[in-house]
Amino acid sequence: MIQLRSGVVVIAALGLGACGQASVGPPPAVSAPMEQISAASIPDFRAQAGMTYADFTAQPAMQRYALEGLGVAGTAEAQRFNHAMANQVPGLVAGGGGAQALVFSGCAPSGCLEGLSVVAIDIGTGDVFVGVSDMAGAEKLVPNDRLEALLRLTSPSQSWDDPIRTTAVAAAGP
Repeated sequence: MIQLRSGVVVIAALGLGACGQASVGPPPAVSAPMEQISAASIPDFRAQAGMTYADFTAQPAMQRYALEGLGVAGTAEAQRFNHAMANQVPGLVAGGGGAQALVFSGCAPSGCLEGLSVVAIDIGTGDVFVGVSDMAGAEKLVPNDRLEALLRLTSPSQSWDDPIRTTAVAAAGP
């Protein structure tokens, strides 16, 4: 009698599974949709070297790299960043450790000791690092470990908030 009931339960479960109402086993895995960035959608950042961050983000195709596009605008951190980016240095391409980035930096009105802002954009992926360092401390507004490592590697003091400012670093590879 027990065998008969087990057989009825199995047949009922299989029947419901075929109708899409129930299934035996774990449910299928569902992944959250990921935004796919194709290589064709990544602009040639090397062509932007020599521009200031303000000129760079004023271009319609580059507005996604402005603070608004990165979700930082309207915050106290954005005000710190803008103050510490008042005197902008033209961007340059820095490379090392297998990474290349277009790096923008700027200093506060009275100099870099008062405040300094940094934006690094990975040339290959379009990923971003944004940081500000001032009297209130150093803060990564948009952290990115790989770009932070590149900034440290190319920095005169091995610190992300002391970026190279005068010459591009030769990098191996495309």
